[in-house]
Amino acid sequence: MFTIPENIFWILAGPSFIAFLISTLCFTRISMKHIEKKMREEGIHEPLWDKGIGIRVSMYGKVIRRQKPAKATIVNDEAILRHARPIDLVLARTMHYSLIIMMIFATYGYFAYDLGERAY
Repeated sequence: MFTIPENIFWILAGPSFIAFLISTLCFTRISMKHIEKKMREEGIHEPLWDKGIGIRVSMYGKVIRRQKPAKATIVNDEAILRHARPIDLVLARTMHYSLIIMMIFATYGYFAYDLGERAY
């Protein structure tokens, strides 16, 4: 049913998707939990606009990867950087790179194999 190049695509794309899910889970459960706990101890609470949505996950990762506060931001960059550990930088980079790799495979698969048409 599948051709050899398509099998290779699935062998590479599947683990990249799983790597993104695992890295995001690890970043939120390890890094964000630690950073937000330390911020709460200082009296800084997580943004009210993000209750349950999770948009701040990518924002925290971006701040940690950049390693300097932005001029205009909606999260507390200084507090995030103050409490970030070296493992948080590794997890943020892993989450970011696995997302990029997953999106490259998704884009390639969409155009190369016309995967949208197979669903019908």
